[in-house]
Amino acid sequence: MKLGDFEVKSLFENTFKSDGGAMFGVVPKTLWSKHVQADENNMITMNIHPLLIKTGKNNILIDLGIGDCLDGKWRKIYGVGGESQLVTSLADNGLKPEDIDTIIFSHLHADHALGGLKVNESGEVEKIFPNATYYAQKIEIEDALNPNERTSATYFVDLLRHYGEIRAIEGDGKIVDGVAVIRTGGHTAGHQAIFVQSGDESLVYPGDIIPTKIHMRPPWVGAVDIFPLDVMRQKKAIMKECLDNKRYMAFDHDFELKIVKLMEKNGELVTETMEE
Repeated sequence: MKLGDFEVKSLFENTFKSDGGAMFGVVPKTLWSKHVQADENNMITMNIHPLLIKTGKNNILIDLGIGDCLDGKWRKIYGVGGESQLVTSLADNGLKPEDIDTIIFSHLHADHALGGLKVNESGEVEKIFPNATYYAQKIEIEDALNPNERTSATYFVDLLRHYGEIRAIEGDGKIVDGVAVIRTGGHTAGHQAIFVQSGDESLVYPGDIIPTKIHMRPPWVGAVDIFPLDVMRQKKAIMKECLDNKRYMAFDHDFELKIVKLMEKNGELVTETMEE
């Protein structure tokens, strides 16, 4: 879709599976199952949607998906749907991996950060995007490289080290003209949302603060969120901003939706799907 002078595209990278309880926390299954169906193991299928931004000066990716570097054990645990489609999705938009110059991680969990790596013919792990500068919050980088008992299954240190330098951001700030980050915390201590502005139009990629339309309900907070009260506070602030400023929202994991506009109708919050 056109966003001012920018082109924005929600890409498809892969699918994975997550436990329904992990995604919806204290919300009873009798409620969340009205919106998404779980399999016999209580697992629900999630899409992975990195965001491509073409500003005319920069080709930017927001998050990279899960990739193909996890071994068979971990691919089964994550319920990875198949091979990564990230490079194919870029080709469909006229870009090669070498064309990407900026990559911004909302955070460094496996399903957001490993898709920029591949195993070459020699069996070695290497970067897919050789010309890109990578960005993440400083505290996120530190936590990812030093996981604890709870986070070691979501941060893969040995793989993340293959990126080399990830440029550390401290708090809010501009990455390139028209693209900025705000540290939200919540899902992880160093989680960040990405804001895109061109002319009078703007978009937010809230990452795992609001991974699907269902999670727009403030109390619907995943058990995977480290600081749930911060998630509630941040999602209310982000949605208010979207309403007040007619800002688009791009979901990273929704089952059907990619980019939407939020509106109030008869006192309720609704979404309008945007054509890409």
